[in-house]
This record gives sequence, structure tokens and C-alpha cells, in this order.
Amino acid sequence: MKLKNLTVKYGKQVSLDNLSVEFTNNGKIIGVLGENGAGKTTLINVILGRLNRFKGTRTVDESIAYMPDRFFLYENMRVKQAIKLFKQSFSDFDEARALKILAHFELDPNMKIHDGSKGNHEAIHLALILSRNTDFYVLDEPLSSIDPINRAAFIEAIKSYRRKDSTVLIVTHLLRDLGSMFDEIILMRNGRLILQDTKKNILNKYSSLEEAYFEEVGR
Repeated sequence: MKLKNLTVKYGKQVSLDNLSVEFTNNGKIIGVLGENGAGKTTLINVILGRLNRFKGTRTVDESIAYMPDRFFLYENMRVKQAIKLFKQSFSDFDEARALKILAHFELDPNMKIHDGSKGNHEAIHLALILSRNTDFYVLDEPLSSIDPINRAAFIEAIKSYRRKDSTVLIVTHLLRDLGSMFDEIILMRNGRLILQDTKKNILNKYSSLEEAYFEEVGR
């Protein structure tokens, strides 16, 4: 997956400013971080092929499963109906894996979605997305509705249940909660890429990922 010299404008507002970035499918979990307005959502929309009005080049040959930051299921459905829908919609969907992830979260496939909490909804969505056999998983704020007590279960699911050797891109502002799982960090500011490096290299320079974020983004 390679994006080169991307520029995206909305009127006079520049959302991506000559940004170049490359993602290799090598089994890593990559955090994409930046302030509101940094261009993260625009970057994801270009990756997904949802935004075609841009300057530059987009080369995406890999398969992608995307989990948005909003609920996308009908709440009057049962969980098992959502599984059936995904099985019919995606040839790469693994029903057995979906059931295993639901068991990880102690969720009943017969449950009606509207009977669950926001955290349950997030878990159901994650189970469906991770059950696709794709090269990349793009997760937009996957823990936004999860209380701190249950975040460990979500992190473990992301680590354990995706397709083997696949890569995960996590767009988030929850650096403190998710930083431990990242192999690589990307920092964006004002539509530009200001840092892309391994967590190991970053921690050789800074005492923590939080320090790196505030130092690099604040410059």
C-alpha cells in the first residue's frame, strides 16, 4: 500500500499536504495519531478508495476490512443475523472465528443488538471485522466506547483474532491505552506526515510515546 505526494483540498482548506506514506503488510499493528483536523480521516478515506479527488498517486493492491467509528448495524437485528449478513456479503468472512471472538467477549449470538451496551456494540462490530481474512484491518477509534476495565479484552482480541500475518492500522487519540500494542507509530499534523517510525526507535529517543507525541506534534 503506497500513497505518494497526496494533496487533498476542500475548497481552500488543505486536508492532506503533499503527504507520502507506505504501509507494508508485515503483521504489524500501526498507530495513526494526530490532533483533530490533522488529516487522519481524509487519509483513511483515500486508502479505502472513498475519496478520488486528490493530487498524487494511490497504489492499494491489498484487501482491506474497515471498522468505522460509528455503529453500522441495524439495532433490531440479532447478532447471528449480522453474522449471516457478513457471510453473505464477504467471501473472506470466517463464521467460526466470529463465534470465537463473541465467546471471547462473552456475548450470545442470539442477543438482539439493541439490548447490548455501547461496549457490546463495539465488540460485535470488532468481531465481524476481524473475522474477515484480509491483508489490512483499518480500525477508526476502536475503543471509543469501551470503559478502561474492558479495554484489555479488546486489545487482546485485536492482537489474537485477525488473520495471521495481517497488518492493523488503528486511528486513535487513545495513545495511553493503546500505545503498548503498537509496533509502529505514525504522527500527522496539518495534513502532513511528521513521524513514521518503530516504537522501539521512538523510545530510544524519548522517555515515552506520550512525550514523543507532544514534542513532535507540538513543534
